[in-house]
This record gives sequence, structure tokens and C-alpha cells, in this order.
Amino acid sequence: MPNEESELFIKIKEEAIRFRKLLEDCDKENTNLVIDCFPIMSCKLSSLLLSYHFLKLWPALEVKGITAITGENSDITHYWLEVDDIVVDITGDQYNLIDEVELNQAIVKSRPFDAVHVSKKDESYLYSLFGFRETEPLKYGFPTIAEDFIEDMEFAYNQLLQQKECM
Repeated sequence: MPNEESELFIKIKEEAIRFRKLLEDCDKENTNLVIDCFPIMSCKLSSLLLSYHFLKLWPALEVKGITAITGENSDITHYWLEVDDIVVDITGDQYNLIDEVELNQAIVKSRPFDAVHVSKKDESYLYSLFGFRETEPLKYGFPTIAEDFIEDMEFAYNQLLQQKECM
């Protein structure tokens, strides 16, 4: 692995851990886009906020949002980010909290999941647990996302950062 790539991996992991802590510690009742049952059912919103954070730090970064499915009727969904060949999942630990009758055996057997999973794509367990449904390019300025939602992300992001400054 070239030096530059390992530096990016380390920076992404550090920022993912830092951002997850912001989500955990925030006042969920009063923070936009962070729901009270976090991390359960929070994977897409949290990942989009993390992509907003990444693109604030590194505007030229190429980020992809991955929507994935599994289960008997494809009724178990998940969402995470990819940056080059790096996988970033900041809500996988929700599958430790969800009752096993709502999950499939592969997920239950793979417990426990870390709160933050940053891995090389070819080493990540996510691709063996979930099938793919959609890949969404996430670029600086979010040209494929509605303006009002971008404003919501900006507001939530600022709330999360302000909360950190108050701690």
C-alpha cells in the first residue's frame, strides 16, 4: 500500500471515529437529522452527514454512498460510504441492538459489530453480509441532492460542531 493511500486511510478512520462520537454525544431531540434511536435506522442520514464532513475537509474527494440489502425478502437494509477502496460504516453496531428475530442468521452470527468500521473494501465483511442495490456518487456541493436537504445537512453539521465546542 503506497504511503499516500495509507495516510488517507488513517485520516478517514480518525475523522469517522471523531464524527461518530459527535453523533453519539449530541442532544438527539434538538439536533437536526439525528434521530433518538441512533444508531438504529440511522445509517443513511448519518453516512450522508459524514460525507458532508469529509467533503468539507477534502472537497476533491470522491465519495460513494452504498445502499445494500439482505434478508429473505430483501427487508434488511444498510447504507455506508466508500472512498476509493476504503469502506466507512459508522452505524453497523445497530445490528448488535436489533432483536435477532428481525435479522438473518449471517448478521446474527457476525455479531458484535464495531460502532465504526473502516476497512479496505476487499477485507470488509459488509460485502459478504449484504447484496447491492444502489451506488450514489456524493460530490462537493451535492449536485444530485435537493437544495433543502443540503441545507438540512449543513444545519445539522453546524449543530454537531457547535456542540463539540460546548463540551
